[in-house]
Amino acid sequence: MVTNRAPIAQEIDACGLSGQGKLPAGLRGTLYRNGPNPRPGTPKGHWFVGDGMIHAVSFADGRCSYRNRWVLPQTEHALGKANTHAIFHAGSLMALEEAHPPVALAPSTLTRSGASYPSGPFTAHPKHDPLTGELVFFGYAANGLGSRAVRCGALDRSGYLSWETRFEAPFSSMIHDAAVTLRHFALPVFPLVRESVETFSFAWRPDLGSYLAVLERGGSGDTVRWYEAPTVYAFHIANAWEDQERLYFDLFVYDTPPLFPGPDGQPPSQKQGRPCRWSVALNDHAPVRVESLHDMCGEFGRIDDRLAGSQYDQIYCTSRIYSQQSGFQAIARLDLRKGTVDQFDFGRQASVSEPVFVPRYSCARPDDGWLLSVIWRPDFSSSCVAVFDAARVANGPVASVILPQRVPDGFHGSFVPDVLLAGELSR
Repeated sequence: MVTNRAPIAQEIDACGLSGQGKLPAGLRGTLYRNGPNPRPGTPKGHWFVGDGMIHAVSFADGRCSYRNRWVLPQTEHALGKANTHAIFHAGSLMALEEAHPPVALAPSTLTRSGASYPSGPFTAHPKHDPLTGELVFFGYAANGLGSRAVRCGALDRSGYLSWETRFEAPFSSMIHDAAVTLRHFALPVFPLVRESVETFSFAWRPDLGSYLAVLERGGSGDTVRWYEAPTVYAFHIANAWEDQERLYFDLFVYDTPPLFPGPDGQPPSQKQGRPCRWSVALNDHAPVRVESLHDMCGEFGRIDDRLAGSQYDQIYCTSRIYSQQSGFQAIARLDLRKGTVDQFDFGRQASVSEPVFVPRYSCARPDDGWLLSVIWRPDFSSSCVAVFDAARVANGPVASVILPQRVPDGFHGSFVPDVLLAGELSR
């Protein structure tokens, strides 16, 4: 089995990177990607707890440059150290990991900035509201490791706390992602529970069942509505929306969670995630309704973020083509209207990262743009960034850029346009 999880040790800056094809002239900005990268000499542990490293790939005028830096945490004992996601909000790059507050970085240098955030756990998957500019967040185990408390809140477009509340979950669950609509906040509580407060130790407890908490944005925690949900697991939610009667969201669902053992130490499941649509009635407590979207095996679902919280047609994701291989080998586009999948296979031994959608230009129609993904294969001299036409994924990359070193398997990232960076830096 080939993996791409070995650490790298160098922080480097490189300009004038070479590649294949022609980079789109309108692609101007930086792809920030975060992932766990254990420092050489540190003890081996769960993949999720390596030190965070930001990889920044910048595009302008058909040229490309690269910079990577360790994320320096606020406290050196912080487990995981901001290693899961990188997003841009209120002038700072936020390095995120769900057990601790965000680490604020200067986008141009990847060094610590002066921004500060509310203390306590803060999800790696906050949701930007494209209409209000708010960043909606949550944190599980909000009263300490193993606690059932969940905090929900929002930062306004300037980065100030505009709302916060708390409620108690049925048990201390690893709540990795949430669904946010124009009016509501929905958090699935799956029975992947913390077994030890001293170590990063979670186990699958299907006897506890699953639940869905739904709360009005800006509301009080004592008004949470609870719904019975299927006893499955999901790491990531692609998007959510609502009409007058129901709240809907799409997620990649596993029968049992990979990467974590069962309650009696059984080895982690090898089951694959498949795209499903969950929905609940907003005027009663009927159980979650489940609809299969496709039989593909996928993960890391992303959308055109300008459609966040509203209806949409496309999910961009990684896809597993070869059942006996770990990781993901393909980039895919799931068309929700047609129920079809358009994908490009990089080969059996490839390691393909989450695709990030970039609009072709600021006012482009929905889903008119490019997909960016970091790719590695054992026969590559290094990792590369592949650029796809988002409407023609099966045609393969329109261009690719060879990076100066291998990028280990990571988790999530964001693209920040030059015009946004320039506007924030000039404030």
